[in-house]
Amino acid sequence: MKKQVLFLFAFLVALNSFAQVVCNPSFTWSQTSNSQNPYQISVVNTSTVTGAPVFAYITYSMNWGNGTSWINATGTSVRNYTSAGTYALALTMHVYDSLTNTLLCTSTYNATVTLAASPCNTTIATTNNGNGSYAFSSSNQAAGMTYAWNFGDGTSAGNVASTNHTYANPGIYTVTLTTTLNGATCTTTSSVNYQSNTFNCAAMVASFTKTQNGLSVTFNNTSTQANSVNPIISRVSDWTFGDGNSINNTFSSVSHTYSIAGTYNVRLINRYVDSANANTVYCRDTAYQTVTVTGTTANYIAGNIYWDSTLNINSSSFKVWLITYDTSTNIINAVDSISATGLYGQVAYQFSNKAAGTYRVKAAVVAGASGFTQMAPTYHFGSTYWANATLINHTGGVSNNRHIYMQAGSSANGPGFVAGNVILGAGKGTANGAPNVLILLRNANNQIVKHTYTDINGDYSFSNLPMGSYNVYPESMPQTTTHSPVFTISATSTNISGVDFTKNSKKIVPNSLGVASLSNTVFCSIAPNPANDVLTIQLQNTNAPAQVRIVDVLGKTMLTTTLQTTTSTINTSALAPGMYYIHITQGTAQQVERLMIQK
Repeated sequence: MKKQVLFLFAFLVALNSFAQVVCNPSFTWSQTSNSQNPYQISVVNTSTVTGAPVFAYITYSMNWGNGTSWINATGTSVRNYTSAGTYALALTMHVYDSLTNTLLCTSTYNATVTLAASPCNTTIATTNNGNGSYAFSSSNQAAGMTYAWNFGDGTSAGNVASTNHTYANPGIYTVTLTTTLNGATCTTTSSVNYQSNTFNCAAMVASFTKTQNGLSVTFNNTSTQANSVNPIISRVSDWTFGDGNSINNTFSSVSHTYSIAGTYNVRLINRYVDSANANTVYCRDTAYQTVTVTGTTANYIAGNIYWDSTLNINSSSFKVWLITYDTSTNIINAVDSISATGLYGQVAYQFSNKAAGTYRVKAAVVAGASGFTQMAPTYHFGSTYWANATLINHTGGVSNNRHIYMQAGSSANGPGFVAGNVILGAGKGTANGAPNVLILLRNANNQIVKHTYTDINGDYSFSNLPMGSYNVYPESMPQTTTHSPVFTISATSTNISGVDFTKNSKKIVPNSLGVASLSNTVFCSIAPNPANDVLTIQLQNTNAPAQVRIVDVLGKTMLTTTLQTTTSTINTSALAPGMYYIHITQGTAQQVERLMIQK
């Protein structure tokens, strides 16, 4: 009996506390139209509850006037309607006892929401009247709406819902309509492609030049470019080489190797076509030449330079170098260089009559040509680092398809600025600046963001950089490079200066490492180099332990160890074949050497 009385007392107390719980549902709203959602509202849940126990939980449901659905318990909820009008909204609030799942209180808040007409669901209706005349009309017209037209040719029209305009010249134009209503402004665009259907065929002259190397010939298409804005005309070239072989392309040059010596009639036919109009051929022109080839074996190094179509570079000019490097003497020799110009993301290059040997091929955009600030100097087949370039082992015959894929940085912009200097030897300031050193700005993943060159004083800078982490890597053959420490551009640190380096005949290091690290003093020997699975390091003394770090050409640490004895061996079997740098630090001295792994 006593337990029953206690239970009844507890129940009455709980019931009395439940009766004190009060639900107060409420919300505020505003119309937040945009071009994608012209009838959008934003609702802020401002509900409160009083007297609820700590173990209570709350649920909300909203009737948006066109169906009941979920709403945020706190903060802002967004709802999109299909048209202007008045909607009855009802927010219902429930408070429950989480221990017994008992409903403590419930209440509903009702409000009327009136959505005004919006300018943001506007489109442009266009009618072609012929001879460059067009009629334009706004699809969204309402009382009080204002209109502003821009026809894309430097002319405009005032506050009218419909208008006419005549273009003086053929072309592709962007028509812009800005509408304003009830305090909201939205903009929409439409494209007009006015074609006059005229093209000057008489000015399109076919021609080509040739460069011969034994049985191999490179034909350079020097024919007239179309340069037609409207209609957009492309030049398609049909080559016949006189030996039964032919090719069709839009490139500026082609290469062909004949099987035997002889005299051949080469024919080039240019077709000027409108690819947007079922490849309509406007006109043709033909050029002929006779080519005599001699010899029994072709001897050349050739390939194509490619660049990404996303760079939107229609044509560009390049300087291409053929480079030898003697590792025993540390001597570099640019044995030959050529200029190459091409269209549509591809240009051919060729070095003729070259002795057998090992070469590197490097391409760089000519200063002032399209892409000069976008495409970094690149080695075959796609490396911006000389130590990581793919070597060309030329046997004296045909080394073909030695392509170069130009590397480019990102186009993102931001508030950041980075500057520094490269000096020669142990010089101070800019008096001994190292000019024309390629400087690569890399992100946290060591991917190129931008590139530049040092000026006559050795200074360089990068601007308009997005926030993020970066490092700077000077690239200069045959020096080994230690990249700068990682730094971060942030909202509170947008200007990074003093990212300085010192360069001598063997290496480039950041000044933060100290000039002593550039000393040419050798305090240990490394053998064999090239190495396979084992590397032996001989220290001159063991006054202090020596720290060893092997990094790849991107600066990634691949192996670290500490040397305690005069002679030590390091297991390099886990390293893939290629070029590495080995950093040995003992006290304040540092020795950096190139290390080749061959297997």
